[in-house]
Amino acid sequence: MNKSALITNIINNLIHGLWFYNLVLEPKYNRKKTMLIIAAAVALSQVSMLFLSFLMQRQRSMEETSVSVAQFYLCGYCLTSLIFGIAFVCFMSASEPVKSLLLVSAYYSLWTFVYLLISVITDTYAGAGNCVIWGLRVGVNLPVLFLYQRWFKTKIMRVCREIQIGYGTVAATSVFTFIVMTVVIFYNERVRRHDLLYIVTILSTGSMMVIIHVLLFRFIAQSDYANQLKQMQLHEKYLRVQIQSYEQMEQSARQTRHDFRHHNIVVAEYARKKDYQGILDYLQEYEEREEEKYCHTYCRNHVVNNLLSAYMNKSIQERIKVSTDIRLGETEEISDYDLVSILANILENAINACMKETGERQLELSLCQKGSKLVCICKNTCTAKVMIKDGIPWNQERTSVGINSIMCSVKKYDGSVNFEVAGGVFTCQVILYNAGSGKIKGGGRMAC
Repeated sequence: MNKSALITNIINNLIHGLWFYNLVLEPKYNRKKTMLIIAAAVALSQVSMLFLSFLMQRQRSMEETSVSVAQFYLCGYCLTSLIFGIAFVCFMSASEPVKSLLLVSAYYSLWTFVYLLISVITDTYAGAGNCVIWGLRVGVNLPVLFLYQRWFKTKIMRVCREIQIGYGTVAATSVFTFIVMTVVIFYNERVRRHDLLYIVTILSTGSMMVIIHVLLFRFIAQSDYANQLKQMQLHEKYLRVQIQSYEQMEQSARQTRHDFRHHNIVVAEYARKKDYQGILDYLQEYEEREEEKYCHTYCRNHVVNNLLSAYMNKSIQERIKVSTDIRLGETEEISDYDLVSILANILENAINACMKETGERQLELSLCQKGSKLVCICKNTCTAKVMIKDGIPWNQERTSVGINSIMCSVKKYDGSVNFEVAGGVFTCQVILYNAGSGKIKGGGRMAC
């Protein structure tokens, strides 16, 4: 490898290292360890290129022509892409591999476009290097990196952290685009005349790559909007059920006030007869009947209590046998919105599954705290065939938006979700951490 090619390669690797360090949106390790990993990737890539250069020089000295220069550069290009890609996906990023792969392929596609532009502008090819090329590569990458840091990184970070659907198709499309751009790069090595038509072709191909990635991220955003709409509809449904529950309570209260005079007449008649045991029995029956008219108190968290009351009443109306064990303490670290999203989706799916059953239908819900953990276990009757694919329940009759919403909320608290189907019972277990360790107020076991 001559001196100019060596400097070009060093600049390329340093730019890769700088970009990949800034592409980490959910780092697996602290900043210092992340920097060490990227430094190791830069060094390994440089050593690989030096080794390939040594092999190329050896082949030339032995006057062998079995491998061309372009093929050596193709190997170096692929090795560099592989080294930085593995370092990012496996060691630097804590995001799901498919998300990390999307970022890697999007960056590589952008890099190949810049590479091609500089090659066309300077009328040079792989391995060529001079002050103009070095200045262009640094001068183009640094402003784009600044714009990324200033305007786009926060938006992309929100996308990666909050959106849970649509990544597989998007990542596959982005990788395919990168492969196409790679083919164009090595086609460029065979073209020895950069005429106007060729320049227009390169610019059109690069512009198409940029447009494709813009559309891909818009597709992800649209998937997020659809997920949010689903959650808003779920919350609206919950509020409607809660309002209906309040209306029933108000109707019961009006009926109680209307019948109160008649109850007084009965009690007075018992008193005139000095039938005190009859008074006690009648009052006990009166109290039991009145309790049935109102919602159970599951816990002191009003939001969770109202949610559970609404869905438990719906279960009873659908003739589903319900049993609960609610031991919920202070949960300041978990927002009520996330609790509603998790519990509402779990109960909605459980009740819908029970409503499809023809035999005896049961629903069991346990919600309790164990130290700093909040554990929710929901079991429901399920004799239908449900496939567990990659740890997620899946069937052809429904989408997985609710499941994805549960997993998205759980991830915020470093929690875990486990689904299981066995013996005609579907079990969903959710564990949230940093749930607080306040004293448990209210709740307990209940069956109806």
